[in-house]
Amino acid sequence: MNYKVRALSIRTKEEGFAEFKKIGADAAGCNIMINKTLPLALKVKGISLIAANILKQEMLSRGGDVVTSREILCSTEGETDVIILATRESIKSLIKKIKMQPFGLKKLSDDLSIYINRLDKIEKKKILKIADREFDLNREVLVMGVLNVTPDSFYDGGYYFEKSKACDRVDEIVRQGAQIIDIGGMSTRPGSQPVSLSDEIERTIPVIEHISKNYDILVSIDTYRSEVAKRAVKAGAHIINDISGLTLDDNMAKVAAESKSFVIIMHMKGTPKNMQENPEYEDVIDEIYDYLQHKAARAVESGIGEDKIIIDPGIGFGKKLEHNLMILNKLSEFKALGYPVLVGASRKSFIGKILDLPVEERLEGSLASAVCSVLNGADILRVHDVEETVRAIKIAKGIKGVKDV
Repeated sequence: MNYKVRALSIRTKEEGFAEFKKIGADAAGCNIMINKTLPLALKVKGISLIAANILKQEMLSRGGDVVTSREILCSTEGETDVIILATRESIKSLIKKIKMQPFGLKKLSDDLSIYINRLDKIEKKKILKIADREFDLNREVLVMGVLNVTPDSFYDGGYYFEKSKACDRVDEIVRQGAQIIDIGGMSTRPGSQPVSLSDEIERTIPVIEHISKNYDILVSIDTYRSEVAKRAVKAGAHIINDISGLTLDDNMAKVAAESKSFVIIMHMKGTPKNMQENPEYEDVIDEIYDYLQHKAARAVESGIGEDKIIIDPGIGFGKKLEHNLMILNKLSEFKALGYPVLVGASRKSFIGKILDLPVEERLEGSLASAVCSVLNGADILRVHDVEETVRAIKIAKGIKGVKDV
């Protein structure tokens, strides 16, 4: 078996208490453990109780600890989740020690080694290459300008439905500083119904052809249909933005692999028609993380290069207000998957619920969400308000990257 290992983002005592309680730690244990929080807090799911006891003793000897419930540590049968509190070096020492031990610890040693190596790799200089462009994700955040050529999208539906207006908007997005334009021909707002394949093609392909002939900018096609994606790539699109995580069309992964296109794998609970019908999660970050990890692995198995995958936790797609806020707060945890992270929070309903404002008055909320996303590790922002977002994230990046003076 493969153990599920991921780094938790614990920045406050309250966040620590919440994570410790999820795995059954009692109040007394939480109070002790919270003062031991070290640079790494690794959550490991599904290890044997004997292995949990051994891990705790090994980490205590290395100046760290293992969070679990006191009752579980008194038993020997079953499985549990644990949180390892450690430094990078103490984890590497642990890996060597448990490598030849029983009770699943040898496999855990392998999985921890893979995970730590991935973290080391992520921290090194990260260059994103799309087509003939290179972006240093340690220094810049990409802005993806939204262009919906639809009559019914939740914010800009009908604004750019005519090709001439769509082309004018392309020119505006380019001048305002976006690096990518995302073209959508079918609304995926909550409750929306699919349009015909021919309608989606007729709406999107002429606009993509216009961009390819007249502008030097990356193009993304927002679709979950493989035939639309195939034609879009032929017309000049570089990225396939699939809200279904390559699941609603069995041929999508094949199209992406054969065309060597980038893919955006997004998390969505349900379908656009029913996704907001009381979505529930036991642990929203855990579930989205596991989903994206699984779908990315499936994409690689289908022939899509690891270097051509972007992940998106799917703000607003099968999430309540509190789910969206938690995703933005814990965004850095998705970085450990090793892929660029895209966030699309622009003008969405959670902003309207907080501010009690209609979609037309959510600019400030969108910019606040964009800045928080940047500070928490977002690499790409999908936005309606390009110029304002470009300015806001320039300040956010300056603050995030400031050195001691």
